[in-house]
Amino acid sequence: MEWRKLKNLIILILLVVNGFLLVLVAARSQEAAQYERSALEHTVQVLERGGIQVDLSALSPAVGLSPLSVDRDLEQEEKLARALLGEDVQGDRQGGGVYLYRSALGEVSLRSGGELTAELAPASRWETSRPEDHAAALLKDLGVDAALDSASEDGGQTTLRFTQRRDGWPVFSCRVELVYREGRLCSLSGALLMSAGGTEEPGQALTLPTALLRFSEEIASTGDVCTYLRSMEPGWRRTAQSVSGGVQLTPAWLVTTDAASYYLDCVTGSLTRASGQ
Repeated sequence: MEWRKLKNLIILILLVVNGFLLVLVAARSQEAAQYERSALEHTVQVLERGGIQVDLSALSPAVGLSPLSVDRDLEQEEKLARALLGEDVQGDRQGGGVYLYRSALGEVSLRSGGELTAELAPASRWETSRPEDHAAALLKDLGVDAALDSASEDGGQTTLRFTQRRDGWPVFSCRVELVYREGRLCSLSGALLMSAGGTEEPGQALTLPTALLRFSEEIASTGDVCTYLRSMEPGWRRTAQSVSGGVQLTPAWLVTTDAASYYLDCVTGSLTRASGQ
């Protein structure tokens, strides 16, 4: 047999084998998806027999979320202060992990764990007729990925609340509030993590069916009563703080029911009532 024909035959055999493997992988993936769907539907039926109705379309698995250890980044915090107060800023270490920055444009206090407060002096750079757009642009300029949660107005005051996001997922305990009076930004307060890095810690997220069962068990043990589970949104929570000011981010679902909201740990399944939700 000529080498060219033999080579073509080998290529044809390899293509057939690859095609068979692709079909096999697709079939197994489909079987796995069907199994997961069946397990989820069965779990929902268990919850409904226990008196908790579930909206299947509002449930999201904690895909790709792992516990993270995030170090404090003092350089990024100083950049934030300069972005708010200008380059002519003076920094002062207050002790206890607190850094205070001052300039003619105001004052910024940054604490361990990401807590911050900023009081801004009147300046044209903070004046706007569109507070929502102005706030979103400011956070973006500060290097903060955040989503608007709520906006409220009271007389001449507009209050905007944003939740920080990391890799596209919310960090539930990192929220910042911006207050505008008569169209001028006056203050910021809340918590922001200025460090983009992070070290993954051991821990594998529970499957959604297992998490739902743990929620049912945990809420029964608390004595709380709910009849409708509206949503499960995955994200992170700050759960611990190191001596150096870094924080531990734990993956969690924000579970919203007709009675209250809860954080369900994606790794351990422990349940904590969400305050301020």
